[in-house]
Amino acid sequence: MNTETAFKTPSKLSEGKKSGQDSSPALITIPASPFMQKLGYGTGVNVYLMKRSPKGTSQSPWAVKKINPKCDSNQRSTYQKRLNEEAKILQHLQHPNIVGYRAFAEAKDGSMCLAMEYGGEKSLNDLIEERNSKQQGPFPAATILKVALHMARGLKYLHNDKKLLHGDIKSSNIVIKGDFESIKICDVGVSLPLDENMIVSDPEAHYIGTEPWKPKEALVEDGVISDKADIFAFGLTLWEMMTLSIPHLNLLGGDNEESDEDASFDEEDFDEDAYYAALGTRPPLNMELLGPSYQKVIELFSLCTIEDPRKRPAAAQVVVVLETEASVQ
Repeated sequence: MNTETAFKTPSKLSEGKKSGQDSSPALITIPASPFMQKLGYGTGVNVYLMKRSPKGTSQSPWAVKKINPKCDSNQRSTYQKRLNEEAKILQHLQHPNIVGYRAFAEAKDGSMCLAMEYGGEKSLNDLIEERNSKQQGPFPAATILKVALHMARGLKYLHNDKKLLHGDIKSSNIVIKGDFESIKICDVGVSLPLDENMIVSDPEAHYIGTEPWKPKEALVEDGVISDKADIFAFGLTLWEMMTLSIPHLNLLGGDNEESDEDASFDEEDFDEDAYYAALGTRPPLNMELLGPSYQKVIELFSLCTIEDPRKRPAAAQVVVVLETEASVQ
């Protein structure tokens, strides 16, 4: 394939078209990685900022996801397959709380990459780490409830409208614009199809997730995976905002005064047996740090992290409760 070739975006995403003008798709070219600003990284991938405003024009920038060049050939094959799947899924999603698809194309360096909408976002995980480093304490309860409502709306759309399990809900897969002006779910690369009973029944479909956010049913043999797996991870994301921590995982024991940048994993302070025993359970909260204003957040977190998935609320139920709560305030 010619790496200098410009690729086409779907016609519905063409920009700058007016009524009566040529409706053919807009042509795009993805620059090589060194010519884009690195925004972040995930498992096997890097994310870059692609600016698209030549002199005299105004076009919104894109976030471009590419395979990490340090991956070996086997890893590249695995992550490329996930990226391909994510592109296929994202093309058919359109919701204000889901990151939008822009293009799937080959960069000038020959790597395939996924272009998505970008609006100056940081991940929720970035904001948690920043708040933790400044020792600012838990996010305000009102902020957590706002994030919860927008996440729940996105999950309701995925579960009910698209019959998809996201499969990897966590703070690093939530992007935030400005002062929580917009809240969007990203990274649908490990999504799984749900049947009419909201269950992952395809024998070829395997739940991947990220270990600290996995529900009990994803950690046992022959566990039934349903939409409630996302709800458990959703609950743990609220816990992250209250504790500024990773579920079940205290990397540094004792009173360590190192900054996050200097922090490193200390095997002597890590109780591996306790960690694995805690996976899939509801992590504890330090109630002394949380006042009465957190009551609704704590109640929602507790409901969503019940070990029995049948007792967890559906995303649609969470939306109803939170929208009612918001309308009363």
